[in-house]
Amino acid sequence: MAFSIVFLIFSSVFLLLTSKLPLEADGCAQQQRGNHSKLFVFGDSYADTGNLGQRLGRNIARSWFPPYGMSFPRKPTGRFSDGRVLTDFIASSMRIGSPVPYRMRRAPGAGRLASHGMNFAVAGSGVFDTGNFQRNLELQIDQFESQIDAGVFSGCDVRASAALVAVSGNDYLHLAQRDPHYLLHLDRFMSSLFAELKRDLKRLELIGVAKVMVTNLHPVGCTPYYTRPTNYTRCSADVSSAVAEHNRRLGELMSELGSGAASFLGLDVHGAISSLLLQEKFGRPLAPCCESRGEGGSCGQVDEEGKEVYRVCGQPEEHLYWDAVHPTQAAWAAAFEFLRSPVQNFLRF
Repeated sequence: MAFSIVFLIFSSVFLLLTSKLPLEADGCAQQQRGNHSKLFVFGDSYADTGNLGQRLGRNIARSWFPPYGMSFPRKPTGRFSDGRVLTDFIASSMRIGSPVPYRMRRAPGAGRLASHGMNFAVAGSGVFDTGNFQRNLELQIDQFESQIDAGVFSGCDVRASAALVAVSGNDYLHLAQRDPHYLLHLDRFMSSLFAELKRDLKRLELIGVAKVMVTNLHPVGCTPYYTRPTNYTRCSADVSSAVAEHNRRLGELMSELGSGAASFLGLDVHGAISSLLLQEKFGRPLAPCCESRGEGGSCGQVDEEGKEVYRVCGQPEEHLYWDAVHPTQAAWAAAFEFLRSPVQNFLRF
């Protein structure tokens, strides 16, 4: 009798435990088959949707002050553009809302946005520390893991998710600013950068992210930051050569990582934006919509009396670049038409 009771208890517990396994596994499978994918975003201002601290002030956190956001949502939102950025268009293609910025995760209504994932990207950051007091890529992934450890995101969430990693050149700009002979050391620096980037991407794979998109470098030498000395008529050949080498190495890294548990896609932002340089709709493609009135200034800057020391065009949608380095919303929209098919094909779970 006692043996029968023990056997029944043991059988019941065993059935209870084992019955949970297929349900949990099926829950993940259902999540992957449905429209429940989440987007986790890492990187810099090409993907940041509000993580740069507003309290840093107008000279640094310009994205929180006019005229940023003038096209959408007609007020500054922390995006370095007149409107939407790459993150917003990728999220839309996944049929989800743009994920909540990590900095705003406790704000009213943030829980709804967190259902779409989370954005850890912050303007000015890089693979390495860039001297901007911003979180580098490794620290952004630390924050991602902290949210998993805290139970904000489950294992199913992560396995049914995609990650966007935006690497837009801040590391190289920081190198140039601190090393007058940086061209002599560029090859060695690039090797170090890709070794670290590989470690960071492998870490996302180990965490369980299923799909990882990594941007290549956009045509940096054609940004107004570099074209202004020629009155916005010519791209910088030296910079363009370095960009080509970076993008070649990224292609090799994507192929190398593709043999692992996660899938990796090199997102061809360079090709997308380069194609826009030839489109008539953008008029003078090397000139910005918003520019400083003087040397060394920036879009959105004001003087000590609060007077604007910048000028803004009347129709941002006719400009490829919004400010010295960032595309307009219209440019991101047009660039994403170039990227839409490879992104959607890649994100089919």
